[in-house]
Amino acid sequence: MGNRRRSFRARGGARASRVRKGWSRLAACLLLLLVAAAALACRKAPAAFASVGTPQSDAVSQTPPRAPASAEATGYPFTAAERAAVEGFLRRHPDLRVASDEDRRPSDGDDVHSLYGVYHPYFVRGDINDDGVLDFVLAFVRRDSGRDTPWFSVVVFTGKKRPGRAAEFSEGTYIERDVSLARGDVSIDRDAVLITPDLSDEAVRRYRWDPVRRSHVFVRDEEEEAPQPPVSRT
Repeated sequence: MGNRRRSFRARGGARASRVRKGWSRLAACLLLLLVAAAALACRKAPAAFASVGTPQSDAVSQTPPRAPASAEATGYPFTAAERAAVEGFLRRHPDLRVASDEDRRPSDGDDVHSLYGVYHPYFVRGDINDDGVLDFVLAFVRRDSGRDTPWFSVVVFTGKKRPGRAAEFSEGTYIERDVSLARGDVSIDRDAVLITPDLSDEAVRRYRWDPVRRSHVFVRDEEEEAPQPPVSRT
């Protein structure tokens, strides 16, 4: 009887030992799995972070900058200095292109062609600041505007006095931005820039150089009227 009890205890101890070993192996496997999962998460974390806010991911997601438009396709008789000024302006404003004669739409006031031998509605030369140096005015069109509804911007390029040097022009100064000008034109009257939205209409916006402000200012119609002569005393 005693031998049977000892044999039963021995078999029970062996079973318990095997169970403990099984649990140990299972715990070791679970620990290895946890370590492997943690390592994999650490490897993926930098990639996930980089896809959200790093400069590399931004560079990939952003579209490349738009190439500036060319001044050659307009057909205007630019001088070398004028072309250099226009191309520099286009590089600084890649969202614009030079307005061409093809951007013009028919208007009831299109008899201007009979008044001028050469007529470009969006390009004109003249001395608009009374310094004795030739300037020019040029209109531009937003490249994202539709063909039927182009939006124009009018820019003045003033000539620079350079004794003994080739002619140069300023970087360009806006007079008006995003205006409707498809049925109108730009012109120069003495020392003023005239913007006519529609040649069939008498409405004209006039800008004159102000030497005090060093800029072109809007001139109202009443300011253009000649002053009344003084009343003589008898």
